[in-house]
Amino acid sequence: MRCLAAILLIFILPTLAEAAGPLVPTDNSGSTLDFSLRFARAEIPLEYAGRTQDSTNSWLGVSVREQVSPRVTLGIYGGYAWLTQTNNPVTAGIELDGYHAGISMHAVLLPGQRASLYGALDYSYQKMDHEGDAQEVVIDWTQSQAQLGIMLTLTRDWRLYGGGSYGKVDGEERASGSVNHTLDFERGARAGGFIGLDLNVETDGYIGIEARSGLMRGIDIYFKRSF
Repeated sequence: MRCLAAILLIFILPTLAEAAGPLVPTDNSGSTLDFSLRFARAEIPLEYAGRTQDSTNSWLGVSVREQVSPRVTLGIYGGYAWLTQTNNPVTAGIELDGYHAGISMHAVLLPGQRASLYGALDYSYQKMDHEGDAQEVVIDWTQSQAQLGIMLTLTRDWRLYGGGSYGKVDGEERASGSVNHTLDFERGARAGGFIGLDLNVETDGYIGIEARSGLMRGIDIYFKRSF
């Protein structure tokens, strides 16, 4: 765990760098630490009282995960976040920016040479704001999610993974200036799915893409290296 704390100090505290890379099984290569860079974009309908607000969330950042037992890996992540919305009077025509951060736990439930069953839990917080001449708005929320998936080894370099997810979002919008209000919103608990493709590009390096639906609908692209 000392390695994990050191990486946190180097990468996370200066800028709160970003996002929990893809939740896929830990490689069985003797490596106990992996670092990933992630780019992601997703659409999420946020449910305010009496209306649903279509929102687009983007992220750029890093995650660090450390294997703490043969089957369990813990992770930390944090980073930049951006949000745009349509048909919301206080956010129309602007892009909110800020950060997000979180923790994750990954467990290999049934390991195998060609196929493995795994589960993952993560909890995150993000906060974005925008300040104009006459209006300031802050939007923040927490997100909790669980995943259950299967990893299939297709060839020496290619892995396919996918499964189901279940999660929810709870948040708040605060506006001050020309419009003053505090509004609660949520994305109610719901199930979804995900599928991804993982390519080993060198001994300990990986790139991949993941698509997901349910709580939000979007695409992740990631670059990962194990140490």
